Amino acid sequence: MRDLRRLLHPTHLWDLFVTSDPDLARLRMGLRSMLGAGLSALVISQLARLLGQPPTVTLVGTMMGMMGSQLASDSNPRDQRITTLLMVFPASAAIVIGTLTSHLSLLGAAAFAVTIFIATYVRRFGPRGLALGMIGFFAFFNALFFHAQLAQLPALVGAIVVAIGIAYCVRFMLTRDRPGLDLQRFVRSFRKTIAIVLWNLTDIPERPRVTRSLQRRLRREAARLNDAALAVEDLLTRCQPTLRLRIFDLELATDRVIAAIRQVVDSGALEPHARKEVRAALIAAYTAVRNGDPTARRMVQEHLEHLREFVPGSPEPERALADVRRFSTAITDLVEAAASLPEELPRLAPARATTPNAATSPGAIPPGDGLHPSTRQALQATVASVLAMVVGHAVSSERWYWAVITAFVIFTRTRTLGETLLRGWYRVLGTLLGVIAGLLLAGLVAGHRSVELVSVFVCIFFGFYLIRISYAWMVFWFTAMLSVLYSLLGRFSPGLLYLRIEETMIGASLGMLCAAFLFPERTTEHIHATAKQVLSAVCDYLEEAVVKRSEESDPARLMDSARALDARLRELRTAARPLTGPMVRFAPRTERTVHTVSELVVFVRHLALGKAVLHVHEAVREMLREAGTRLANNARALAQTLDAEEFPTLESASPLLERARNSLVGEETLRRGPASPPILLHWLARVDDTLHVLARTAGPLPRSELPGT
Repeated sequence: MRDLRRLLHPTHLWDLFVTSDPDLARLRMGLRSMLGAGLSALVISQLARLLGQPPTVTLVGTMMGMMGSQLASDSNPRDQRITTLLMVFPASAAIVIGTLTSHLSLLGAAAFAVTIFIATYVRRFGPRGLALGMIGFFAFFNALFFHAQLAQLPALVGAIVVAIGIAYCVRFMLTRDRPGLDLQRFVRSFRKTIAIVLWNLTDIPERPRVTRSLQRRLRREAARLNDAALAVEDLLTRCQPTLRLRIFDLELATDRVIAAIRQVVDSGALEPHARKEVRAALIAAYTAVRNGDPTARRMVQEHLEHLREFVPGSPEPERALADVRRFSTAITDLVEAAASLPEELPRLAPARATTPNAATSPGAIPPGDGLHPSTRQALQATVASVLAMVVGHAVSSERWYWAVITAFVIFTRTRTLGETLLRGWYRVLGTLLGVIAGLLLAGLVAGHRSVELVSVFVCIFFGFYLIRISYAWMVFWFTAMLSVLYSLLGRFSPGLLYLRIEETMIGASLGMLCAAFLFPERTTEHIHATAKQVLSAVCDYLEEAVVKRSEESDPARLMDSARALDARLRELRTAARPLTGPMVRFAPRTERTVHTVSELVVFVRHLALGKAVLHVHEAVREMLREAGTRLANNARALAQTLDAEEFPTLESASPLLERARNSLVGEETLRRGPASPPILLHWLARVDDTLHVLARTAGPLPRSELPGT
């Protein structure tokens, strides 16, 4: 009952809501889609009425206004503006071709197939290729969906031009991005994210043992924290390095609190009364971090003093003292790091235009061996769509294009079979639930025209507002919107929605089959390739933070190396997402590899930018550098042979680390804190152990793991 009250606490719920959209990007997406569609409908409907054009023109313009306000995802505003304006050309060409060929069955099907191939193939050119291909596909689809006629072609092209113009104004004038405010919002959200993590930790100290579910929960909290820090980092690359270091220190301090809490539960040395003090200290730290309350900071220290009083009475005083010291240091560092964040943040420099790179730009799919991924996906999507045309037409000669759009979109922003399967499942699930909601909604608003119109745009808003949370949510709201739209057009019937479910399942099934048997890319192979990149980043970080660390080391360079490591880990978690949950049992070895590599990154990040290398005498410093070189070489060897036929032979760094530990003298042995020599040696030893564990668990990629994925 106490856990339920903790999770439903109003302040906690509000923090979750705020941190889910720190820069209001999702809100802007929802507003852009709603305004783009709404203003396009308003303006084009008036023009269509003056020119005597049918509702088809307004509907096509409305859809183009909605999509045009969303699709540009280039890395800087200038390129986004250019991409948005360029959408006029593929959209106009596609609407003309779609209208001209839609009345000729075979020619229309062939033209649609060619459009699908081109729309997918051009993704190799980065975000601009993705956006222009998508707008072209949807323009062709709209010609079919709204039954465009030849006589309407001039008006349809004009509607597209007007709609893209409106989308441009909505995107870059009415709801433009404001990077100057984003930094303040992101840092405030980062504080709240740390508060959420602390709040979610408050029930853990009293747990009897560390279970697998608890381990997954702690990993989720660490991932939540890292994602929030990376979001801030994306903006801080243009600011002074001091703030970057403070954010990094705050993130590491929170990581150490998570590790300390796990150690408290794992050792079991603290008595129940002592664990209540741990919980009380976490709650006080939560208030101090979230609200910047100095009184709460003092309360943290009071609870830590009470906690130390319980140590002598513990059954295992030495272990209890070690747990208390670790937790006390971590929570104190966290509170102090949070207090050091400045209230006034630097202004962001304007983003500079960069040349788009198809291999690294958002939305682009990096090339692999053999066929370029975009070519492979173009073939998969085209074959799946052609099959969907045939099977979908056999089910319904009027609504077969629903199967085609499903077969096409499940290949959008995916690379591997696992990702395609997951997207197909989301499409089917969102459609099923959306039909149920659509039946209820259409029944409630039927006959009230103004309410129906408002419902359509509300559904559009929530579809785009929630798409970043789950693609299934977008499908859900758009299916509900479709129900109300058909009610507005006087064509609504439950049978039509049931047909949408059938066609969606046909398209999703055929798309999944093509992804599985036509040039498939296995999810496990992609995970191993991404894990190799993580290990290469580990190697680079070890060399920067330990081997080359000196008083003259550039802090910005060290931070870049650390954040590159974080970014690679995030890519690994994304690649492994299709194999999470119930599907893990099909690929246990791959899951262990992902878990081990993730732990390795955590241990490497605790090296605290190698600051402790500066706090030892020259002989120990040389031992540390030699150990760092050995560990970097081991990481490089694993990166080269992660899925090879033979296991790599690693050279252990433990003898060097032990010699360095025995060579510490005077203050070097007494120094405390994350940058102290003993702590550095501890984490280097954990890195060494984890690399050897990875060498034992890695090796040839098992073909029995989730065939085809």
